[in-house]
Amino acid sequence: MFKKILVPTDGSDLSNRAVRAAIEFAKDHGSAIVGLSVAEISRYFPISLIGGGDDLVMLADSIRQQARDNVEIIRDLAEKSGVPCQVHTAESANPSDEILIASKKYACDSIFIASHGRTGLDKLLLGSQTQKVLAYSKIPVIVFR
Repeated sequence: MFKKILVPTDGSDLSNRAVRAAIEFAKDHGSAIVGLSVAEISRYFPISLIGGGDDLVMLADSIRQQARDNVEIIRDLAEKSGVPCQVHTAESANPSDEILIASKKYACDSIFIASHGRTGLDKLLLGSQTQKVLAYSKIPVIVFR
């Protein structure tokens, strides 16, 4: 069915459950996983965090590290399940764009994504990344709820 499945994660609880479901799906269907986490470095950092340049550098470094940690979770779970896996991180203010770019770059034939990650005001301001992926993807998208 699907040979190579892109599995993006933002590290949220639902996203982590989607990762587990994607790995199980891949195992059942003989698919490989391409894990992705986008370090969402935004030019709109909260005003309270803008105390100086060093604070912004530390915040950006922390966001990048979280993306690396997110994909290591995918790698570990896939390895334990015997599912072939490669992982990548990207950096962007628009995670949905990076997800679509990665699906082409790594020759994925489907995307397995959580229905939502952010909640509250962030979701209102940024819009749904999953909806954007659904709207613009040229390959099948499996949405995990």
